[in-house]
Amino acid sequence: MNSRRWLRLGAAAFLLAVPYLVAAQMAGNTVEPLTLEQAWALATARNKEVQMQRQQVAQSAELVKDRQNERLPRVTTSGSYAYLGGLTAFEPYAGLQNPERLAVPPSPHAYRLGVAADWEVYTGGRIDNQIATQAVNEVLETEHLALTASEVRLRVVTAYLDVQRNREYQALTVNNVKESEQRLKQIQALYKNGVVLRSDLLRAELQLSRQQLLLTEIGNTLTLTNQRLNLLLGTPEDQVNQLAPVSPPVAVLDNSYADYLNQAQAKAPELRVARQQTRLSELRLEATKVSKRPQVGLFTGYAYTYPNRLVFPNVSQIYGVGEVGVRVSYNITARWLDRHAEKAAEIGIEHQRIGQEKVLDDKRQEVKTAYVRYQETLERIRIAEQSIGQATENYRIVNSTYFNQLALLTDLLDADNQLLQARFDLVTAQTQAATHYYQLQKAIGLL
Repeated sequence: MNSRRWLRLGAAAFLLAVPYLVAAQMAGNTVEPLTLEQAWALATARNKEVQMQRQQVAQSAELVKDRQNERLPRVTTSGSYAYLGGLTAFEPYAGLQNPERLAVPPSPHAYRLGVAADWEVYTGGRIDNQIATQAVNEVLETEHLALTASEVRLRVVTAYLDVQRNREYQALTVNNVKESEQRLKQIQALYKNGVVLRSDLLRAELQLSRQQLLLTEIGNTLTLTNQRLNLLLGTPEDQVNQLAPVSPPVAVLDNSYADYLNQAQAKAPELRVARQQTRLSELRLEATKVSKRPQVGLFTGYAYTYPNRLVFPNVSQIYGVGEVGVRVSYNITARWLDRHAEKAAEIGIEHQRIGQEKVLDDKRQEVKTAYVRYQETLERIRIAEQSIGQATENYRIVNSTYFNQLALLTDLLDADNQLLQARFDLVTAQTQAATHYYQLQKAIGLL
């Protein structure tokens, strides 16, 4: 995947995001729910981390072209002007005694205008190494872009699901507050008739106050998670997003852990980044061998000069002279002086190879964790669904017995809390299952 492909993908993502952006900014119009795919498109087009990395890819592509230009000859022009003084000579061993004015320049003005060209014909592979190094850098930045985009998409998923989870918490709590208000009215009526004690009334009021505080906390958390989502998408931070429901993840994973690990080894951007970093270390080792090879270059030039200072005394005339030649150089001491740099480059290669193995170990842990946690959350969902049924029946029984004066209010409030918590647990388990599913997709390089 090259830089042009990523730039095209970014442009395509932006075009996919435009309809939602336009709709979101049109006052008075109903905005369609934002799907997870649209959120990914927005993040790909507008997220600042992705934009910065996309610029890094474009910069690396330009630097490749810059290194390729090193193969071309360099042509320079130059000009100079000088004001000349008289020429004074002194006898040897006489110091500054008895100076002799030998000649007067024909003109106090001196000019020179010339053009020169220099072409490095053979550099021992230095230019080729620089081009190859920068090309690998471009690939590396492209892989970093893929990794950044994948990480941003995972954060978008997490924020998206957090917003949905807190909205479901909010809806459940609102219903619970309404039920508590209705229950409080019933208890107030019983208290007026002298059926229950004042302590029951106070406990019911305290329960309602706690639920109202919980509703406030959930609302604040929802505000913060919505802001986090907007910042990831590059939209106004206070924009209220209407989110489309996320399709529930698959009930059973299609492949085994070994299959997912094989996919990760083939597609995960972290491993591709590690391989490119190892390749860079190999090119650094090759670069240390360049100085041990001869350097060959061609040069030429032509210049006009006034006055003619090739003769003495100087002659008031303009003369032109050109030159063409070959330049050969060889660093004799490089074989001994560069051995430490070569050894350091060899150590760098081994360091990167070990680092590549560590990245693979980290990837194994990432895939295994997401794989196991996803299966765990599926079991949590099953248990949470059973718990809701049990808590609902328990609440129905205790609620009936309390108003028949056969149970304590504390039992009823506990049953109410258990039912709300069971509903929360189901929402939490469903959110965690979706999160772990997308973490697994990111781990194997498919997000």
